[in-house]
Amino acid sequence: MPLIAGVDHDRKEVSVVAIGQISLADVREHLLHERRDHGLSYPEIVDLRGAGLPFEPGDFQQITELLRALSLEAPLGPAAFVVSSEADLETMRALEVMAKDCREMKAFLSQGEARAWLDTRPI
Repeated sequence: MPLIAGVDHDRKEVSVVAIGQISLADVREHLLHERRDHGLSYPEIVDLRGAGLPFEPGDFQQITELLRALSLEAPLGPAAFVVSSEADLETMRALEVMAKDCREMKAFLSQGEARAWLDTRPI
């Protein structure tokens, strides 16, 4: 699986590292895994620098629908995405806009900026 995740209940945080090409099925599986591990409400940092984002136009809509459904079960914690290029930054910003009503998220080009932003978000 290209998304390797850990839910840290002591720190109340989810950390994800992505490797290789990510598909819609990978994202769906990750979110459902996070739900099973009771980590949906935790802040999440996702390192996408080692991944490809070959999403189809309708994939973000499906991801947003899943996030909305999950947000009905529990509040979703903020998510910070670390990407490696301006193009990936723009791609993730499209998801930010689509999901703004159910999850606060933001993409960054550096891990430090992502962590600093997450640290300012209320849990």
